[in-house]
Amino acid sequence: MVAGRPAAALAVDAARAEPGDPLRRAYADGMRHLVDGMERIRRKSGDGSPDEGTILVELSTMIGALVLSRACAGDDLSDRILTAVRDHVLGDDEQTPEGKDTSDTAG
Repeated sequence: MVAGRPAAALAVDAARAEPGDPLRRAYADGMRHLVDGMERIRRKSGDGSPDEGTILVELSTMIGALVLSRACAGDDLSDRILTAVRDHVLGDDEQTPEGKDTSDTAG
């Protein structure tokens, strides 16, 4: 999520900026760049034509996780947020919060 760090750090400032403000324009351009980069990564990984909606949801989820984690810094909830989102985005979310496997292969 390294590329998303500035996106998380500047999200609130960009949201408060007036339409047409250079910060808001730069932020939107940066977000477009992130979306394009994620699309290229998906294509290279053999995903063919990645769905933009899925990419936007994943990017929004990752950036939101960073914002929330930072807001909870110093509390164990911070790490739990990042772990849960990482596992979800990577497809490893078949476990309950208690760590119990809920996949069909669980014995």
